Amino acid sequence: MFLTLMVIGLVGLVAMALPAFGHGHGALFGHGHTHGGITHGLGHGHAPPHAGGGRDVGTALVPADTVRESPLRFIPSPRAVFSVLALYGAFGNAATHAFHLSLLFAALAAVLPTLLVERLLVRPLWNLVFRFQGEASTPLEGLIMSEAEAVVPFRNGRGMVSTVRDGRRVQLAARLRQDQQTLAVKVGDRLLIEEVDARQERVTVSVL
Repeated sequence: MFLTLMVIGLVGLVAMALPAFGHGHGALFGHGHTHGGITHGLGHGHAPPHAGGGRDVGTALVPADTVRESPLRFIPSPRAVFSVLALYGAFGNAATHAFHLSLLFAALAAVLPTLLVERLLVRPLWNLVFRFQGEASTPLEGLIMSEAEAVVPFRNGRGMVSTVRDGRRVQLAARLRQDQQTLAVKVGDRLLIEEVDARQERVTVSVL
């Protein structure tokens, strides 16, 4: 019985978590890929502004436990149900096999650790994961007048730069401002982002 409950709970949790971790455009992982600790190509990670002036996270997933104003808060969320089933099954299974308790005593003994672990560990961790997943990235245009650093030598006024966006270091294709096209730019040179082409994920920079 306990093993069945644990499997049901684990399968339910995995089914709920997969959409969050599989979001190609979600904010949990951003839009792009990582190489050498640097995220590349994050031009489409932003969300359109909300009518109220805030950020709209679109279809971002938010755990039901975080909604406290609704009367529905008294109804356990599916996440809580699956967590309790998985934990209860695990503790009950451990009680019967490790401590050789009878089914009845194992069922009673598993209640308290199940509730404690779910409340103190699983719920905060789950909410933290979904909070990060629901945060929208700032638009690329927000990088204007930000400082960047050349990561390759510029050739014919074109190259790659790195800058910090939402606390992460990202790389973008860059070209020098028209009147500085002939200037030499070496790796590590400091540059100023003056224009942003979000669609092409490209910036126009000038030498500082």
